[in-house]
Amino acid sequence: MTSIKDFAAIYREVALSLQREKWWTKQWTAVAGLHPDETEPKSIGIQIFKDTWFNENGRGIHFESWMTNADVRRGTCNVVLHIESSKDRTGINGKTLVKALFAVEGKTIEGWEGFQTKESYTMQPFIKKMAITEDTLHDHLISEFRRLSAISDSIDAAIAEAKK
Repeated sequence: MTSIKDFAAIYREVALSLQREKWWTKQWTAVAGLHPDETEPKSIGIQIFKDTWFNENGRGIHFESWMTNADVRRGTCNVVLHIESSKDRTGINGKTLVKALFAVEGKTIEGWEGFQTKESYTMQPFIKKMAITEDTLHDHLISEFRRLSAISDSIDAAIAEAKK
């Protein structure tokens, strides 16, 4: 594979495969696609999120994976928790949310192989850059999103805490 366009079908298949996971409920949404558009994309990505995470326009709280053409050349992709929710729009204090999440799940997240944490970086408190190939991307993403889904209840609780 030579460009992000070549990985688009895999990311879209991941979105469909997630919906067959045991933990997946009607609360979850997966959106995959080329960004900013299909004709001259700069990246391919997927966001998964719960309907209570203020992510109606892709600018809320979500788990995300993406690749740029540079990632394709390196054979890597990124997996993160993004918190892109302004207090004006959501009523959430991002720093409080991250602090509440790390109070409960910090040790767990820090124990995940390959994840780097930065509690002070509210928009992206943890990230994993993982090695992938065309043959491994699908299964690696399913595995990572399955792992991330296990902390979704703690994210819900952190959101509630951050609204106080």
